[in-house]
This record gives sequence, structure tokens and C-alpha cells, in this order.
Amino acid sequence: MIKVRSEIRGVFIHESVYGYPHDWSIIAQTLSQYKINAMFVSDLGIGRRRPDAEISTAIAACHAYGIEYHSSMFALEQNKNAETAAITSGGEIFNEWVQCPIMAHDNGIAAVQEYLTSFPSVDGIMLDYIRYEVADMCYCPQCRAAFEQWLGEGPIEDWTPFYPSGARWLEYAEWRTIPVTELVRDMRAAALAIKPDLVISEAAWSYFSDCPIYWRKWIGQDTGNWIANDYLDFVAPMMYTKTIYGASGETLESFIDATQKYMTGGVEGKIPLVALLRNDFSTSADLTPEELKAQIDYVRSRGLNGWIIWRYGGPGVDDNGYFPDITDYLAILDMPPTFTLSNILYSKNGGEITVSWSTDLPATSRVEYSAEPLFNAVWSVWGGFNYWRINSASKEAFEDLTPKTEHSLIIPSNALYFRVQSKDESGTVTSPIFYTGIMRILSVNSNIAGVPFEIRRIT
Repeated sequence: MIKVRSEIRGVFIHESVYGYPHDWSIIAQTLSQYKINAMFVSDLGIGRRRPDAEISTAIAACHAYGIEYHSSMFALEQNKNAETAAITSGGEIFNEWVQCPIMAHDNGIAAVQEYLTSFPSVDGIMLDYIRYEVADMCYCPQCRAAFEQWLGEGPIEDWTPFYPSGARWLEYAEWRTIPVTELVRDMRAAALAIKPDLVISEAAWSYFSDCPIYWRKWIGQDTGNWIANDYLDFVAPMMYTKTIYGASGETLESFIDATQKYMTGGVEGKIPLVALLRNDFSTSADLTPEELKAQIDYVRSRGLNGWIIWRYGGPGVDDNGYFPDITDYLAILDMPPTFTLSNILYSKNGGEITVSWSTDLPATSRVEYSAEPLFNAVWSVWGGFNYWRINSASKEAFEDLTPKTEHSLIIPSNALYFRVQSKDESGTVTSPIFYTGIMRILSVNSNIAGVPFEIRRIT
């Protein structure tokens, strides 16, 4: 049975690990000893997919120790291909690794299909590098033709106004989010057609303080749109900073403030929010174990659904000390047992709806409900550029704070939308949102803290 955990506790394994002797069983065993429940492995990174035997061994090792295996896929920088590379306004290839989302669209779909056909037991795919590299791309013939059709003004004889320094570049910047979004949409659809319970996440750039448009505008990464359209099951913004608080500059506090405000719609938002933290800064002093523990403690205090540590080093990888030993960091973390949530049922009876579910450790009970959707996406403008803002809508709630393993609450029959929550010291599990106007009874099991799968997403 696939279940939901109250906290995602992840470790990222970068593709550079393949350059050293390594043992997946020792890696998985080590992480299990420190109560890590998810491993994110860059096995679809720059260059190629890793050998099948290697990936199969890694997945089997994780599952042997009760750890989820998520493949990190470099969506638009996976293969060196001059034929599908992104083109600058000057007509040059920017970099043969950086691909055009239109020309490389089918390659991305095929990569997902081939991967899942080969490894059907994988738990999730994390999309990385799902963006452009710079503002000056892509201007290939296919992108120009698609933009002309979208703009409705073609054929365009003079393109200079649509280049980054041109007077109409913002129009091009708006359009070029579309091919990336279509790639995300179609990769998800292709993946779920093969494995309906697959978890799809994104390693996103964090929003800056009170600037929700930056990445959408400059690199076409439209995370708010993808959340609004249910293309992601959870989001893991890269909150790479050494500072928790600060009067100026970007800090862990400011990253969380912005992502909760704009990206997910608050604490326990539309989809789970997981902090991708960094212990290994490579070119400068790494965080100390105590500094990373303080970051994780802060993430927990802000109500995020979990954390992922970049990156693994230690037992099972003979890197001669190149990566910091992650066991030094994990050993000092507070790791209370996580609990799981499953078997959500609801039934209508006259003027009320009975909602029930189970947890495998005693936890509180809460149902949030409304006659309207619990979240909405608002098309907004900041600094003269558009973006999607996820907002939490008005809702009511019934709760029972008595810890228990079998939960049941009654809500009014006009509650068309609802979701359940349970909480203990390890965190909060939030279910997907259910629409009672479609089904009378529905049972759900899922495998990540609050991750709503496509087959269950009925809002």
C-alpha cells in the first residue's frame, strides 16, 4: 500500500557521484539509519540517462530500506543536440546542451516514456532545468512561427523590437512561457499514462522577496501556472542560502515568505511546499551541521511539508572527501517518527457528509470545506509583467484535537470541496482536495505528504 508521510525528508544525490566508486546499498542503508524517507537522484542529468543496471540497482536498494526513489530529470538540458538547441536572436546556438522547448518537445516526452517503461517501480520524477538559460532565446524558426501565430501579426519582417533590448520584448517574454508550460503538461500526461500514481515535482527557483515575476520573465519558468493547472504534485524551490534571517538580501525567511505568498497560497497550500536546502556550497565554505540543523528547524517552524538536502557524501561513495559527509548533518537532526494517512472515505446522507480516514500513529483530525474551490489562481501584474498568484480561498473547518488513528468528522452537504488534515509532532499531512459533486464515495492512498495525484485530482 502506498501511503502519505507527515514530513518529506529527502537527500539529493548529484550526478557527479557516478564519477566515483559507489555502492547504492550502503547509501540507502545509511540514509535509512538516519530516517530519511526519499532520495532524489540525478540519473537523467546532463549527457545521458545512466545505465539501466545502475538505476535498477539504486531503486531496489532504496525500496529495500523503505526509501522512495525520485529521478531528477534535466528536462531541457538532458542531451547535447545541435539540431534542437535553443537559438539566440543573432541566429546562433547558445549552447548545444540547452534545448528549445518546441524542437526538443518530443524528445522530452520520449525520455519520460522510455524511463518509466524501463523502471516502472520508480516513485517520482523531479523536473529540473525546465526553463531557458537566458532572456535571449529561443528564436529558432519554429519559435518565431509559433510566436507570429500567437501574436496574430505575422509575417514579422523586423524582429528587433522583440529581442531582449527591444520595445516589444515583453510580448515575446510572455509568449515564450507557453512552450515550456506545454512541455510540462505533456510530460506529465505521458508519465501518468504509464504510471498513474507517479509523483511529479519541480526543483524550482525560489521567488524573490515581493518579486513573483523574475523567473517567469527572464527564463520562462512559470511555476505558478503549473501549480494552478495541477501539473505538479509538490514543488521544491531551491532555497540556497547560508542565512536564515536578514535585513537585506535574500534569506531563507524571505524565500519562504515569497513562495508561500505567491506560489502555493500559504501554509498547507494548494500543493506541498518542500525546501531544497544546500549544505555543500562547493566554491565557498559549506554550512556546518549546526547551521543546517537551524535551517531545517526553521523550515519546520514555518509549516513546510518537508526538506531535501543537497547533496550526498559519505558512506557508499569513495570521493576522497570531495563531498561533505552528510552523516555529520543528519546525526544531529531531531527526527521523530513520521506518520501516514490513508483510506479517505466520504459519503452523503441527507443534509450531511461523513468524512473518515486513518493514520498509523495517533494524530489530530481536521476537515476544511467550502461550497467554492479551496484555492484559486489570480492573473496578476507586477512591475508591468503578468504572473499567476495562488490564493487560499475562504473556507470553513471542523477539527478534533484528540490524537487518534481512526478519524471521522461530519460536514454540511453543501460542502462541494473538502480536504482532510492530521497533525502530530512530526508534521501535518494534508490530503488532495475532493469534489463531492462527482462521486459519493472515494478511497485514496498516496505516498508523499499531501501530494495529490492526477488520478485523484478532481478539482
